[in-house]
This record gives sequence, structure tokens and C-alpha cells, in this order.
Amino acid sequence: MYLMGDSLGDFASAVLHCAAWRQDGSRQECAAEQIPDLLTEEGGFLWLEMRQPSPPVLAQLQALFGVHELAIEDARQADQHIKFEAYEADETQPGAESYFMVLAPAVSAHGARDIAFGELHVFLNRRVILLLHLGHYCPSFAALERFERAPVRLGRGMNNALHAVLDEVVDDYMPWRSFFEERLDHLESQVISGRLKDLSVLTELYALKRGILHLHHAAQPLREISVALTSGAHRHGVPKHLRPYFRDVQDHLTQLLSGLDYLREAQLGAMNLSIALEANRQGVVVRKLAGWGAILAVPTMVFSMYGMNFENMPELDWKFGYPLVMLVTLAGSVLLHRWLKRSGWL
Repeated sequence: MYLMGDSLGDFASAVLHCAAWRQDGSRQECAAEQIPDLLTEEGGFLWLEMRQPSPPVLAQLQALFGVHELAIEDARQADQHIKFEAYEADETQPGAESYFMVLAPAVSAHGARDIAFGELHVFLNRRVILLLHLGHYCPSFAALERFERAPVRLGRGMNNALHAVLDEVVDDYMPWRSFFEERLDHLESQVISGRLKDLSVLTELYALKRGILHLHHAAQPLREISVALTSGAHRHGVPKHLRPYFRDVQDHLTQLLSGLDYLREAQLGAMNLSIALEANRQGVVVRKLAGWGAILAVPTMVFSMYGMNFENMPELDWKFGYPLVMLVTLAGSVLLHRWLKRSGWL
């Protein structure tokens, strides 16, 4: 199949990176129109990275690389969960065994405070790796550079390319764990110091919880994939000489997930502490209001008695009656205030 006319323009506009390695190990940048010719060369390997391919471009990719129809359907629908699929070769396409993955690379949104995830569809066979960036895209995604830096003895093939993509995605997760740790430390210090004048700290703690859960949800399936590829039990496991590199990815994921589990527990503890402190603060306010209400009840009770228009009240005709009532009222209020103060209600 050759790309021509409008189809070539649509195809080329979606390309982010296109590089080819020949059988002798030499590398060349390639344009969209060169791809069909490069695929006819024996022993070569093509890296093609695209962003937001349209349905016609997806149809061209299926025809060019023999992408499985189910993988194309997933790319058309997008919003897929993280997964790994291996498609067996059939009689009409000998040696066309292929892998398909859906990954969630981390990208930043709204500056550097919130984590967001893109959707990366990866198709691999022995001749090509195809990366389709759907949704959010991070310009610093550098799996191609990682693939080029790999030792020459590992070759330029599908397993090495698979490692480069997984390693890049996992390494991009790691700074977010450090960011969440720093953010949690800051929020914990605010909680402990009692700076809870409004609900902003609780709101940030809840937002932090969502970020941690989203990162954990993205990383957990990758650990299962790496374990399957390196255990030897999976029929599509990687060659033995590449397994140490995949185990390194697995170690990073284990470290990441352990750290996220700790952060989830610490975040829950900070949120519970903040809620308890806020409840205690509200309790103190209620006690103070009740204490002052009790103090005010003394003059209220005394003055209400004199508002009942009784006739037989001897002190009404006594010249010291008014000062004495005021003095008794004041003394009772002061004594009650001192007692409440000692009791911690004021």
C-alpha cells in the first residue's frame, strides 16, 4: 500500500517521530511516504509515533502494518483500560505475532499541581513499533531516545522497544510520587499547627487522595504485565538476556506502589486528624457559648423576677435594695465565670 494525495497529508500531519533501523544497525529519519518502501527491506525495524490519528489514518495503519482489527477498534473508541494483549500469527501472515498494549503515561495539568494521564496505544511486531497518543500528550515523552540509548548488543527489535516504552512510562510516574510526598508533608504541617480556618486543607487532602489513587490505578496493571513478561510462565515472555531490564522496571513499580500505599495511609491519617481537630475546635466553641449562656442566665433570672409586678417585695422600699441586688447579681456572675474558667469551659 502506498500513501498518496490527501491520505498522505493526513497521515504525515499525525506523525510525531518516524525512525528506521536497517539490518546493519544504521539509523535514518524517514518521511511518511517512505514507510511502505522501508517495510519491504528485510531485517529492519521501524519506530512510528503518532498523535490523535483520524479513522482514515487508522485504516491506513491497519493496512500497512497488519494491526489487529481489535486493536484498531480500541484506538477508534479510545478511553480504554490499561491492558496487554498478544495476537498469535496466522497461516496467512507467518511470523506476524504481535503485541498490543494500552498504557496511561503521566502528564501534568493545570501547571504542576494536578496529575493527568494520557492514553497510549502501542502495537508491536518484529518489524515495527507503533505508538498512538490519544487524549493528553506530554511533549517530553522520550521513549524513542531511551530506545536509542539501549546497548547495541540488545538489538533493535520489538522486545527492546517494549522495554523502552514501559521504562519511560514508569520513570515518568516516579517524580509524581515525590511531589505527592512533599505536598502531604506540607498539608500535615498545616493540620498539626492548627491552621484550619477554613476547609481548604481538607479540600487539598481530598484532591491529594484522588491523585494518589489515580497513579496507583495506572501503575498496578504495569506491574502485573512486567511480572508476566519476566516470569517465564507467560508464553509471550521476553528472551532471557532482556529479562534483567524488565525486572528493573518491575522493581521500580514495586517501589512506586509501596510508596503510594504508604502515602494513602498517611493521607487518611492526616484527614482523620484534621477532622478530629476541627470537631474539637467546634466543641470548644460550643462549650464557650454554653458557659457564657450560663453566666448570662444569672442576671436574666434575677431581672426577670423584678419584671413580674409583685406588690409584696419589701426591698422595693428599702434604699439599699437596688445596690444589693446588683451586687449579688454581679457576685454570682463573677463566681460562675471563675468556676467555668477553671473547668476549661471558657
